Amino acid sequence: MLRALASKIPAPIKDAVKERLYPPMLPEGETAPEWHLQAWDGSWHRMGSRWCILVFYPADDTPGCTAQLQEFQAHYDRLKELGCEVFGINPAEAPSHEAFAKKAGITFPLLTDRGGAVARMFRATLPKIGKPHIIRTVYLVNPDRKIRLANRGTPSVEAIVRSIEALQQATRDGR
Repeated sequence: MLRALASKIPAPIKDAVKERLYPPMLPEGETAPEWHLQAWDGSWHRMGSRWCILVFYPADDTPGCTAQLQEFQAHYDRLKELGCEVFGINPAEAPSHEAFAKKAGITFPLLTDRGGAVARMFRATLPKIGKPHIIRTVYLVNPDRKIRLANRGTPSVEAIVRSIEALQQATRDGR
């Protein structure tokens, strides 16, 4: 019922509410915060010195999150060719991530951000007491840990691929 009501609110009003409630995103050109998170398979990941896409998503196995992560999966081979890793991040625990990854065919790491600490560093949460509420947020970070793209919602993965290609071509060393 709440979703049906929300769908009737005009876009300009929704955008104004989001602007007031959502924290400002980390700006392009800023150094991305360091992080170290565990995937459902027990492996640990950090940004390192490679291109990476951080996809903060609200929940496992929901229609919007499934569609978004499957779009990244559809382009994953090309992203890997470009030296780019994709990380899906939310507070869900390993069993939830594992079931979701297997059901949705996701092969890139889905990371557990217990308590939402990393999401808060990347300004991808609403201020809320208790369980963090993740705001769908995507960051593209270069090997120097500089944010090259920051977007709320579901940006086109094809556009992100084109951005990486253009940025790598614009620099000699692919950074």
